[in-house]
This record gives sequence, C-alpha cells and structure tokens, in this order.
Amino acid sequence: MFFSVLKRVCIIVILFLLAAGMFFVPLKGGGAGTLPVALRLAVPAILLALGGVGLVPWLMSVGFAFCAIGDTMGVLGSFEGQMGGFALAHVCFIGWMAGSFLRKRKGMRNGFSLYIILTLVCLVPLVIAVVRIIPSIGDGVIRMGCTIYSLLLTGTLWASWMRFASLQSRPQRKGALLGALGATLFFISDFVLAWNKFVERVPDSRIIIMTTYYAALLLLFVGTLKVSVLLCKSPDSKALRAEK
Repeated sequence: MFFSVLKRVCIIVILFLLAAGMFFVPLKGGGAGTLPVALRLAVPAILLALGGVGLVPWLMSVGFAFCAIGDTMGVLGSFEGQMGGFALAHVCFIGWMAGSFLRKRKGMRNGFSLYIILTLVCLVPLVIAVVRIIPSIGDGVIRMGCTIYSLLLTGTLWASWMRFASLQSRPQRKGALLGALGATLFFISDFVLAWNKFVERVPDSRIIIMTTYYAALLLLFVGTLKVSVLLCKSPDSKALRAEK
C-alpha cells in the first residue's frame, strides 16, 4: 500500500513537472489564444485535479479543476472567465483549509497572539492591492471583480497559515508549511499579474507569473496530501489519519 501510493504520487509530480515545462517551449506557427494553447496551459492543473482524487481532500481537487478552467479562459481572452475560475478555486481552497484550521485551532502553540500576527501579515499585501492596484482599474465591473478576488486570494493565504499554526505534530506541520508556501506563491503570482496588467509593466512578468503559479499548485497539492500518513511512521499517525 505504501509503495503503491508513493509511486502514484511520484508519477503525478513527474507528469506535472513535464507538463509545466512544456508551457515554456515555444509553439511553432503561433496559435496564441486558441484552445490547444489554452489546454496546454491547463494540463498541469488538470493532472492535479484528476490525479489527486483520493489523495487530497475533494475540495482541493475541485479547486485544481477550477484553476484549469481559469487557465483556459485566460488564454481564450476572457479575463472575467479567468478571474471567475480562480475565484471559485479559492473558495474551495478556503473551504478546506479554514475547516481544517477550525478543527485544530485549540492546538495553536502561541494562541491568540500568533493568530493576530499572522492575520496582520496576510493583510499587508491586501492593503497594497487595494491602495495601489484596484484604483488603477478603469472598468467598474472589473474593479469590483478584482476587489472580491483579492479578498478570496487573501483568504486562501490566511487560511493556509492558520492551518499551519494550528497543528502540533511535526509531520502535519511540514505538510501544512508546504501548503502555506504554495498559497503564498499563488498570491505572488496573481499580484505580479495584476500589477503588470493594471499598474505598470513588470520585466519578465510571464516567467515570474507562471513559475510561481506552477510552483504554487505543486506545493498546494503536496502540502494537502491525505496520504502523508503513509509516508511517516511516527506516533502521530493516528492523528494524521483524522485530518481530511
């Protein structure tokens, strides 16, 4: 059982890395904005959504699927569709991570003080976005959508670090830390995307946005694996099995 699950995880990770790497290989003959290009961008998220069934919580799998939808809509030229897909993805991510945090909140090592510190840190980039990026958006509907999306993106960031803070056992905290780092990279990717689109051009923005985005997806996947219990033989295994 251990080796079969480990093998499955390794195969998913390898396929993900190969698919992500293919995005940076130039296409011959153009084809920008077409469905094949859109699917090529979405394949890594699709792999995590389908391959993660039974390995990660179902809300995370659904979230990865919405990421694939957002990728596809973005390449096809629908910014609203892109934002909507990723907004639904963050609803799923928040739903699971916040639920995990609420179940474990009594175990927070530093109690309420740590909760306040992490919350304030997570609010800093949101304040920057509201003060600097949101006012630069001319279209009122897009501005409102970006405001809501910023709140959801910050919610994922906050919930991921709350989940990390609420866990006590070392194996659990390692996985939660990866998930929190993934949420952080997701925020960085979207922050650079928004800054580049609405404020001013960012040098090599495409590389920065996509590398941080793909790294974020992979860390979110690995950091929320339910089978982490099978990769450790610590006394905390029973506690790990209880986390869904």
